Amino acid sequence: MKFAHFADLHLGYEQYNLPWRAEDFATAFKNAVKIAISEKVDFAIIAGDLFHRSVPNPKTLNDAIEALSAFKENGIPVFAVEGNHDKSIREMSAYNLLENLGLLNVLGFRRERVESDNVTSVKVENVYLVKGVYKDVEIVGDKHRTKWQLEKFLPLMKPEGKSILVLHQSVKEVVDFLDISWDLTIDQLPEAKYYALGHVHMHRERKIGDAYLVYPGSIERYDSREASSFFFYKDRLEVKNGEGKGFCIVENFKPRFVEVETRDLYAISIDAEKRIEAEKKFFEVLNKLNSSAIAVVKITCSEHMDSKKILELALSRLRHAEINFKRREIEEISRFVSENEFFSDFEMKLLDILREEDETSIKSAIDFIKERFSIDEVKREAQIAGDKDRASEGKKEEKKEVGKKVKTLLDFI
Repeated sequence: MKFAHFADLHLGYEQYNLPWRAEDFATAFKNAVKIAISEKVDFAIIAGDLFHRSVPNPKTLNDAIEALSAFKENGIPVFAVEGNHDKSIREMSAYNLLENLGLLNVLGFRRERVESDNVTSVKVENVYLVKGVYKDVEIVGDKHRTKWQLEKFLPLMKPEGKSILVLHQSVKEVVDFLDISWDLTIDQLPEAKYYALGHVHMHRERKIGDAYLVYPGSIERYDSREASSFFFYKDRLEVKNGEGKGFCIVENFKPRFVEVETRDLYAISIDAEKRIEAEKKFFEVLNKLNSSAIAVVKITCSEHMDSKKILELALSRLRHAEINFKRREIEEISRFVSENEFFSDFEMKLLDILREEDETSIKSAIDFIKERFSIDEVKREAQIAGDKDRASEGKKEEKKEVGKKVKTLLDFI
């Protein structure tokens, strides 16, 4: 048995507000699909964030259809779960559209039973757990969820025999070394033969007994932390290679990382006392870069620099540049600074959701905020009711207890 494990494809991501970067992400995925087909895989898994947004534009949808159609034409079923970027609060999502076109099979808890050659459904309380099937291998998964939701849903996911668990979550024992917030621990995971995970953009593998826990990483370079090369220039120039991007080919439950060609993205840090010294160092580094690349540059200097001149020079040598100027004593950021330098990943994702400026985007933003801060409506209602009860203590009149509706799994689908 051989399968391809993809995650964090982020189709439609116009990085640095550049439409052609979305083309790069689509090209990387299409090339990866070609490699997977040439490897003669039996099926493919997408562990979340196929899209960068829950409502992809027509061009992005077309890119996904084109890539996934190649699998369909070769008789290769695709199993997928929704990630934090592309899961939808709507009844019908982009994943469901692709499922209706016969291009993928959506795993997870659903309101209705789904049965086909590739999936089967198991009744769990008042919902259905849709599982993938390939010969004697069971493929169980679910969309991205908050910590408190995972406590409810993970115990209900009980893979049997030769099984693959597909999730879009961060595991503490893996991300502790990456300075990323975590969703669950290894001890919380149901037993499986292979853990096909997504959400962590760096390729990581960990052995759990005889099983493998694997993050293939993102298919393209999502931000400067995932740069192809890092340049540090203070006293002397130091260059550190970044990690490759790609996906995993898994044969008999053993993963093999397959690198996919991507556009170079350089992260450059220059430190100098004098303006002339800073410019000289920048020119030296610039001459070492690929002209089709993107550079994210931070220049720290004690003197004022001509930011426009530096940016124009960079853009004349590179496909794109983002430059951040910092005074050693007084921090000065030019108007050419990337918005990523100002906002955290959470704030950037929230702004991205709100750009739609419609009622749905507001609901999505509220849902996203609740997930980020693990706001449990049931617990919140209980807390408010408790506060009211405590405030009424000492009063002579009796208070009627307010009943609360008990939520079921159906409320979280």
